[in-house]
Amino acid sequence: MAGEAIYKYGTQKTLEANGGSFTNGTIVQANDATYSVVSDGAYYPDAEFVASFTYGTGPTEGTALVLLARPINIDSTNDAEVPEAGLPQVFVGSFVVNNVTTLQYQLCVGYNLPKEAEYYLYNASTGQTVSAGWTLKVTPRTYAPAA
Repeated sequence: MAGEAIYKYGTQKTLEANGGSFTNGTIVQANDATYSVVSDGAYYPDAEFVASFTYGTGPTEGTALVLLARPINIDSTNDAEVPEAGLPQVFVGSFVVNNVTTLQYQLCVGYNLPKEAEYYLYNASTGQTVSAGWTLKVTPRTYAPAA
């Protein structure tokens, strides 16, 4: 059917390829790259984020790693504050965790993302340490008319 709305995807970008371990209650930056809606996302306002991670000890079932954005270059070259507990900046979404120690891949969809941002994971309530080697990737997406 012509003209209906479909998803259109851009090119995936790795924000963190090999993150260090981080304990319950801490926030860590995916510091391999930032993400710009304009230059990385072809002006697509939304994106799919995929996190892969493991735990040495099974986390609490149904808890989450929270995805946060720190808007950068919001007033010339001035940035928002770095996220910290109690000052999370922009909430993007959550990666709900399973009570396993095997590698998990979880999806989180972000809507109306900041124009340019750094991204962080907040180990909010899993009760365990995320093992080293975690990754975070982003794929821009938007709606487009079908041909």
